Amino acid sequence: MVLYLLNYALLNTFFVYRTLNTNKKVKYTNFLHEVGRSWISEVQNQIESNSDGLQLPEKQSNPRGPKQDPPGRLSGDFRIHKFEKMVDGGEGKRKYPARQCKVCAAYKKRSETRCIWKLCIIPLHIGSFFEKYHSVTNY
Repeated sequence: MVLYLLNYALLNTFFVYRTLNTNKKVKYTNFLHEVGRSWISEVQNQIESNSDGLQLPEKQSNPRGPKQDPPGRLSGDFRIHKFEKMVDGGEGKRKYPARQCKVCAAYKKRSETRCIWKLCIIPLHIGSFFEKYHSVTNY
């Protein structure tokens, strides 16, 4: 229903555009492509202008990982994964925060890591645990 109303509004806009610009012969599909391109460029310009004046807070929090495994876990493309160290939590928090490794937790081992993988937001040790988690179904 929403798409129908949006298409109807764009069709009315096209009729107004065609009556105001009688010297241009534009098809409706080309008009839709131009409207889409202008919307995308406006959003990109807003993102670029906001990123220049963007100020990060003093302390960042570490995101919580998902309770279930992400669907692209077994993709096998290790190049897209980047790890980052966890940041400290601020006053009253641990100075060196760590979370339990997902693979170690599956084997009921108490082992913590300070690395969190940015793409999948999973705390894993660097090395064989990372490869095991992203390549084997039952790690």
